[in-house]
Amino acid sequence: MYKKFKIFFCATILASTLAAHAVAPYFSIRSQSENAARELAGAGWNTQINLCCMDEWYGNFSITPEFTRSFKSCNIAQCLFGCFNNGCGPCGPCDNSCNSCSPCGPCYDSCCDDVYRINISGSNVETRGACDWLADYFGLPTDFQSCVTFEPRIDNFLIDFNLYLGLDDWCKGLYFRIHAPVVHTRWDLNMCECVQDAGDNAYWPGYFNKTVNIVGTSTVGVARADLVPNFTTFASGCGVINSQEFMFNPLCAARMSCCNHKETALSDIQMALGYNVWCEDDYHVGFNLRAAAPTGTRPTGMYLFEPIVGNGKHWELGAGMSTHWCFWSDECDCKSLAFYIDANVTHLFKTRQCRTFDLCGKPLSRYMLTAKFKTPVEDLLAGEDQLQVKPSKQFAGIYSPLANLTTFAVDVSVGAQADLVLMLQYLHCNWSCNIGYNFWGRSCERIECPCNCCPCFEENTWGLKGDAFMYGFLPAGETLETPGIALSATQPKATIYKGTNNYPEGDDQLLWAQNPGVANRRFAFNGQELPLYTLVDGEDQQGEVLTSLNPVLLDFCDIDLCGARTKGRSHKLFINFDYTWCDYECTRPYLGIGFEVEFAQKPCNDCYDDCNSCCTPCNPCDNLNFDTSCIPCYNPGSNNCACCDDCCSLCAVSQWGIWIKGGFGF
Repeated sequence: MYKKFKIFFCATILASTLAAHAVAPYFSIRSQSENAARELAGAGWNTQINLCCMDEWYGNFSITPEFTRSFKSCNIAQCLFGCFNNGCGPCGPCDNSCNSCSPCGPCYDSCCDDVYRINISGSNVETRGACDWLADYFGLPTDFQSCVTFEPRIDNFLIDFNLYLGLDDWCKGLYFRIHAPVVHTRWDLNMCECVQDAGDNAYWPGYFNKTVNIVGTSTVGVARADLVPNFTTFASGCGVINSQEFMFNPLCAARMSCCNHKETALSDIQMALGYNVWCEDDYHVGFNLRAAAPTGTRPTGMYLFEPIVGNGKHWELGAGMSTHWCFWSDECDCKSLAFYIDANVTHLFKTRQCRTFDLCGKPLSRYMLTAKFKTPVEDLLAGEDQLQVKPSKQFAGIYSPLANLTTFAVDVSVGAQADLVLMLQYLHCNWSCNIGYNFWGRSCERIECPCNCCPCFEENTWGLKGDAFMYGFLPAGETLETPGIALSATQPKATIYKGTNNYPEGDDQLLWAQNPGVANRRFAFNGQELPLYTLVDGEDQQGEVLTSLNPVLLDFCDIDLCGARTKGRSHKLFINFDYTWCDYECTRPYLGIGFEVEFAQKPCNDCYDDCNSCCTPCNPCDNLNFDTSCIPCYNPGSNNCACCDDCCSLCAVSQWGIWIKGGFGF
């Protein structure tokens, strides 16, 4: 049955060379507090809790410093940038164009097995790849080329304080436990850009601006000196096109940084009130009610790879079970073997977080460029020679990365989180050795806008620019008359990889610069019904320019809330050695060392690679015209955006760690 469903789910792919799918604009991690293996390990701890036949209070207190570091960086990058099955965004061999990455040093000549690569190239680069991000969106020249590599890494240093209190003085078998780590976390994208061609091209008149400038023998719109120097400058929020004619907003959300970012905070405070139902010297079975108070940090959406301490500010409530069985011991009780199981399941309640989103069916569209549109429409008509009307809106002279518009507060909850540990313990006099397995899993997030119509998103105001020309001009001899007239051109089918004007061939016998790829295309005229023109070869040849009648503008239901959801699964192996001093009457101190290695389930699989974004569009708001044939829960005619549980990005961290656990029973 599963195989048949997978075949059905993966039966259809996009006709283009790219596999479109959702990617996670926010990387949600396993809370640093959620580690049942670290809590249970050590005979000094687990043999001095859940005691039987006690008539008074007793307890155990431990302090556990731990350092963890992530590995399998490419799995993290694939969660952030997407998984491809056709060589796009590879985590594999480098090509010859990216064999050095000054000033970062060598570009992994070994080569690139754990490094994610993105190529940036302008619309006029004839050799640009199908997976290259379009440099025009970032204010870079149309002949710009660079290679950007990522090797994300997360480091945590924490000190976990753990307290167990046996409340047998009140009720035999009753206990309370609480723990909370103080965490210092450091997140680093390790972004490195290798600029292969900084580009010399200026932008043509009308592509961004309304002025025709003559520089030497060339006709230009925006000069190269006024453009952004490289992708890193744009991605860090520092780069804009320098112009007095229009506003080019910097990237303010989902930014990428060359520097690491740090947070220090108290992670979630986890508490449990439990009762040991069956308890003897060689076994026990107990159950508990669990809760977690969110004392960590909350996502802000400012950075793509944002450091988080804790679970993202969720309150948690759930239940747990603990049991052990000492199934062998020698005659002197100096040696023994015991088996332990701890299992915890909690629900993560709704909390408010600031997240950045892509558009439905357009992964990574948060880095695309949008144009703002306004009313009233001034001096612009669209249509044919005998039938011309005003478009509904007109370009307002403002550009913005989509991430600035699609970053807002949402309510996030998680149905269930599970933390299961199985451990075998060998005890020899005062020494012990633990070896065990830990499973962690989190179900798919639920993301909701806090109101029916999110007030933070301006509907019917912004449209995708793509590689459209935004101004048309009246002819003035061999050049064009300045200033130009703002058009109503949008390209709703543009992607992060390309616009739809199809440089250099154009479309339908129309040249690229005439806007053949704009939506609802009609020829543009001024208010006196005179045709508007553009430069078709960058010099003095002119052609009539097309505009949109009417522009296709973004609605809230175009935002892919479903595709931004994540879930996680990981498998951990651990070992711990400790020594307990048994010669003290009132306390029994102990000290041990432990090692763990955690393997996150890979975020990519064949089915995920071949399928579209799993956002179900809100009809009739299907402006982006994306393929729905790979969405099994697509419901035509529905006014709600229903999410498919099967399409949820799998994001978790593979990491290793080492801890020192010390404390005392009392």
